[in-house]
Amino acid sequence: MKRKIIIIIILIIIFIAILSNFISKDLNGQTIAFIGDSLMAGYGNDDKGFDYYLASYLPDSKFINNSRSGSTITDNTGNDEIVIINQVETLQGTPDIIVFDGGANDILGYAMEYLQEGLKKEIGKVEEDPNKMSDPNTVIGDFEEIVVALQTKYPNAKLCYAQLFLVDDETIDEITINESIKPEIKTRRDELFSQIKLLCEKRNVEYIDVSDKFIGTGLTYRQDDWIHIKEDGYKILAPYLLEKLEKVL
Repeated sequence: MKRKIIIIIILIIIFIAILSNFISKDLNGQTIAFIGDSLMAGYGNDDKGFDYYLASYLPDSKFINNSRSGSTITDNTGNDEIVIINQVETLQGTPDIIVFDGGANDILGYAMEYLQEGLKKEIGKVEEDPNKMSDPNTVIGDFEEIVVALQTKYPNAKLCYAQLFLVDDETIDEITINESIKPEIKTRRDELFSQIKLLCEKRNVEYIDVSDKFIGTGLTYRQDDWIHIKEDGYKILAPYLLEKLEKVL
C-alpha cells in the first residue's frame, strides 16, 4: 500500500511538471518588459504589478518593470519624467516581449483636474498610410511615436498594448469632479481607445483588452478611487494576461 501511494505521488508530480511546461513552454525563459502607468507599476498594491504575479507562472523568465505612476501618452503633465516615451528611452536590457499601457491618465486626468488644461491635445486620427506618421500635435500621434520608438530600439521584440483600465461610464461618473464635462470625457475616451486599436493594427502591435474582467464588478477588484487595482484584481488578470501573451510568440 505504501509503495502504491509513493508511485501515485510521483506520477502526480510528473503530471504537474509536464502540465506546467506545456502551459508556459513558449513564454518561460523569455525576458518580458513592462512600461506604462500606475496600473503597470502596481500603485497602491505595494508596487506589485504584473511582473510580480506572472513570475510565479514563469519562474525561468526575466521581468523588467520600467513603468511610472501618473504616466501619460502625451506631455500634458508638465513633468517629462512620467511621459511614456521617456520610459522607452530609459528601458534597459533586451526584452523579447514588451507590454505597455497608456491612455487612462490622458482621459481621466482632466476629469480629476490634475492635468494642465492648456496642454490638452485633440485625440486625433490614425494616419492610414503605413509610411506616414499620425499628426504629432495629437494624442494618437504621440502614441504612434511611442510604438515606433519601441520598434526601432527593439526590432526583434513583440509589442503588446494592454488595455487594463475599465474606463466605463460608471467610472467616469464616479471620478469626474465637474459634472458638466462628463460628456466630453466620455467622448475623448471613445475617440482615444478606438484610435489606439486602429494604430495597433497599423503598426502590428498585439492589442490585449483585459479590462472586461472588471465589467459590473464595481470596487470588487479595484481600489476605492475606482482606478487602481487591488491584489485580487491582479490575481484574476495575471493568468488572463498570461493566456493572451502565450499566443503572441
